[in-house]
Amino acid sequence: MGSSFFEFNIATTGLFAARAGLEITSHNVANVATPGYSRQFIKQKAGIPLDRYSGVGQVGTGTVVYGIGQHRDVYLDQKYWPQVSTLGEYNQKSSQLSLMEVSLSELSKTSLTNNVNDFFKSISDLAFTSDSLEYRMSVINTADTLVTNIRNHATKLRQQQIDLNDDAYALVERINSIGTQIASLNEQIYKYEIDGNTANELRDQRALLIDELSKYANVEVKEYSDGSGRELGNKYVVLLNGHEFVDHNSSLKLECVRREDLLHPNDPPGLYDIQWANGDELNLNTLSGELKGILDVRDGDSGMGDGGNYKGIPYYIDKLNEFVRTLAYAMNTGKRLSDGQPLEGVIGHEDGFDMNGQKGGLLFTMIDPNTGQTISNRVNYDQINAFNFAISDEIKEDPSRLAISDSPDTTQTSNNKVVLGFLNLKDDVSLFAEGGAYQFVNALSATLGIDTKQANSFTSFYKDVTESIDNQRKQVSAVSINEEISNMVMYQHLYQASSKLMNVINEIYNTTINGLGV
Repeated sequence: MGSSFFEFNIATTGLFAARAGLEITSHNVANVATPGYSRQFIKQKAGIPLDRYSGVGQVGTGTVVYGIGQHRDVYLDQKYWPQVSTLGEYNQKSSQLSLMEVSLSELSKTSLTNNVNDFFKSISDLAFTSDSLEYRMSVINTADTLVTNIRNHATKLRQQQIDLNDDAYALVERINSIGTQIASLNEQIYKYEIDGNTANELRDQRALLIDELSKYANVEVKEYSDGSGRELGNKYVVLLNGHEFVDHNSSLKLECVRREDLLHPNDPPGLYDIQWANGDELNLNTLSGELKGILDVRDGDSGMGDGGNYKGIPYYIDKLNEFVRTLAYAMNTGKRLSDGQPLEGVIGHEDGFDMNGQKGGLLFTMIDPNTGQTISNRVNYDQINAFNFAISDEIKEDPSRLAISDSPDTTQTSNNKVVLGFLNLKDDVSLFAEGGAYQFVNALSATLGIDTKQANSFTSFYKDVTESIDNQRKQVSAVSINEEISNMVMYQHLYQASSKLMNVINEIYNTTINGLGV
């Protein structure tokens, strides 16, 4: 049995336990709006009982507060992180594809579809007034508008590549910073918990960093025990895309390395490849998260090169290149670029004659990078791309040089066989795999629209999934004001009851000692 004041000791443990409960309740309420905070609770158990002096039965010794725990479900975290990673990937793709769609969308006044339509409409108008300089100028102007907007689209896409490259660099820096912070927290947590305590606040900070990291790339977390028998593990490892990123108190950094060789011919120089600091490659096939979304849109060429099987900016630039080369070759030569065979009913501009009876030259050509002027003689069509595509300066300066007749006889002012042949190109289904010029542009816009819609759909779906899982996490971890008020009242009553009990015991001993004493 205990001392004569044994009951005082029991009441005191209840008083201290109630006070600890009030302290934790106060701490929870103070952090109700703190991001990543997990609701805490006191770990409490009954004290070790003592044998009665008679040897029969045991007497309890009160209660013991042996630690402070937190409500957190690791299983829900493991479910949450991969979904957030996928959401981050499609959120980036949705955002970037929407930017691309702005310039190529049919709803845009300067869309490629409208440009092509206006160009062929002006050709149709000229077919009925072939001797009119005004209508010739209209064809030249709409052609120049088409050329200019294609170059503008390509330039915007290239600038978007540069912006995405900068975003990738900034994201890698943030990922490295998170790795360093997690390693530092691991060290602090280990030192704090070495005596059996639980570093609740530090663990919350670390979990919040993992939440953020999972948006950027796919992560996996493992916590190992060191064999000391303690309840909590003390070796914390974070895998990023399956590669060891944080090994307890050390982290391996990602590096951005400028490419020596362009991945695609029209890529801007200085794009980054991302690898691990130890030289290991970053496996893009298994990567997800915002970093994956950025790299897919920046480098994706749908398997046409080395940029991965996604239709990103290089894919659409390649399609624009295909369009301008095929259109230029067909209108200049009257032949199909894919096999060099003549197009039915089409006479190339080179084989036509202008108003002065002179043989026509190149209608569509390229800008000479050395002079800044258009090339007027024979051109290598493989070198024409969406960035240097142009209409001949000679024709722009003199509309009479537009060759729309198949005869040098200037008296045949109504001869418009060349321009009539041009009209066939709009719907000649042999020109592209997608069909004629108009169908090609429509297919390009539709493809981008489908990709954007798919990205938007996946973004919406994974947003709902992550919110659902996060709500489950909050049901476990988040602070509920109503619950904390209930706890506050409970601990208040416990404190008052323990205090009252001490007063009663005090009165009993006072009566026993002072009232009955001799």
